[in-house]
Amino acid sequence: MGDLIIGLWEQLRDAGMPEVMLFLPDGSACRCHWDNTSVMGPTRVALLGDQERNIVRIVPIGACVGIGIASPKGTDPNAYRGVIQARLSAPAATA
Repeated sequence: MGDLIIGLWEQLRDAGMPEVMLFLPDGSACRCHWDNTSVMGPTRVALLGDQERNIVRIVPIGACVGIGIASPKGTDPNAYRGVIQARLSAPAATA
């Protein structure tokens, strides 16, 4: 699952959407920018600020159970799907 999430995230980043919501194994979700990831040995990890505990969580992306994109405030997520689809389709259209 981790390779799939990393692959999806790389495609989103290349389409101009480097910030995603990562769905964590504990059922929570956290916003993370690609620039806030690092490679530790063979494992890409997300560095997530946990304000409740005042720590930076180091979460292997392979442990995440899903990925998403938050719609801007005031925007209906159902309507925002078209924006995401257009951005993901744009690079393929120019190739």
